Amino acid sequence: MKPVKKRSPRNRAAAAAALLCLAWLAPAVPAAAADTKIGTEGAVFLKLPTGSPRAQALGNNGVSIVEGGEAMGINPAGIASAQMREFSFSYLNWVQDYSGQYLSYVHPIGQSVVGVNLAYYGIKGFDVRDADGVPQTGTDVKVRNGYTSITLAKGFFLEKFLVGVSAKEVLEDNYEKEYKNLVFDAGAVLRIGRKLSLGWAGQNFSGKKHQVVKVQRLGGAWVFNPFLTMALEQKTYSDRKGKLGGGVEFSLPEEFLQVGRVALRVGYSPSDNFGKNMTDKTMDSLGMNDISGWAFGVGIYSAQSMGYGMGLDYTMAPYGALGKSTQLALRFQF
Repeated sequence: MKPVKKRSPRNRAAAAAALLCLAWLAPAVPAAAADTKIGTEGAVFLKLPTGSPRAQALGNNGVSIVEGGEAMGINPAGIASAQMREFSFSYLNWVQDYSGQYLSYVHPIGQSVVGVNLAYYGIKGFDVRDADGVPQTGTDVKVRNGYTSITLAKGFFLEKFLVGVSAKEVLEDNYEKEYKNLVFDAGAVLRIGRKLSLGWAGQNFSGKKHQVVKVQRLGGAWVFNPFLTMALEQKTYSDRKGKLGGGVEFSLPEEFLQVGRVALRVGYSPSDNFGKNMTDKTMDSLGMNDISGWAFGVGIYSAQSMGYGMGLDYTMAPYGALGKSTQLALRFQF
């Protein structure tokens, strides 16, 4: 791809990329000052919990509890618990017009489970200017980020120990340069009794140096009763120091409501203070103008909808002056 000359970085592509890094990658200000690795890795969009509003609502945590198609972007071992074929789709609306779509399919084969997924991200409506600040109205600028992967997982000891691996092709096209990398993920989940589950996942190994950020997750979840689950997780990235987050999920079983299982979720991961939002009416009505780091979500699942399993999940995460991130997912089991 030809380098573009006489183009200024003062456009919304650069702004969105910077905001993306700020919202998910930057720790609290005092820690950021001491962390010299921030901004040194590529494909940072792989840190986003695309495909799993549940994990996003739990503060981008859930390495030990995600299942089905949503697991492939967080812990490939999670698909090993799938008992039915599953198709899922999600739409992630990030800050400053950055958005992503996610498709996945999971298929049990004998004692193993195979899954494939595809994620695509982009930005719309660029305000492109040259070095003198003159708008380039006829310029067609595109930023394309995405990946596709294939996952194989298997459960052992009556589904008490799950393992999974993925091969993933990653694309990062930031208009002037394009990178393609083949990387690998691996993960495991250990279930101890009916209440405790432990999980680990390592993502994006074997990529070219500094072109793909590496992610490691280590966490656990405790099921207090059929209604309440708490998750804790330590996330470590190759371009910054790790951070500990957690979330709580409150569920009403399907037999209680007769229409489906309903889950309410809230989670937190440490984040910068991005200031107060003055334009988003939804955040203002909820009193979340100056909140960041928290996430809130709801999920509905029915195993009896027209003879199929169907689920819908929604999450909202406020980021102060940057606005809010939302994600909506649909899944079908058959």
